[in-house]
Amino acid sequence: MKAILGYSTAIVIALTTGIYFYIINPEKFKVPFLIIFSLFPFLLFATGLHGLIAHLIPASVKDKAGPIFYPVLMGVIFVILFLIHIFFILPLACPDFLKGGK
Repeated sequence: MKAILGYSTAIVIALTTGIYFYIINPEKFKVPFLIIFSLFPFLLFATGLHGLIAHLIPASVKDKAGPIFYPVLMGVIFVILFLIHIFFILPLACPDFLKGGK
């Protein structure tokens, strides 16, 4: 139960950090800092989500699906989160991100 609380805390910290830096006060920071710093909440959120899923999936499901189920599931979730981050979240925070800042 402590692990679930820890991973939930990581998700809350990631969301709080993201909201503060990218919704409440984005004008206080330069765009290159916002782009590079965006990895922190992203990785914290991904870690929290992976940890929650790892502790919530029963061992019987992991065993029935075989040894490849869990790594493939985590890889797919990470790719989906990464694509959402690159194509939806970063362009909202930095409108010229996909255009190369030109």
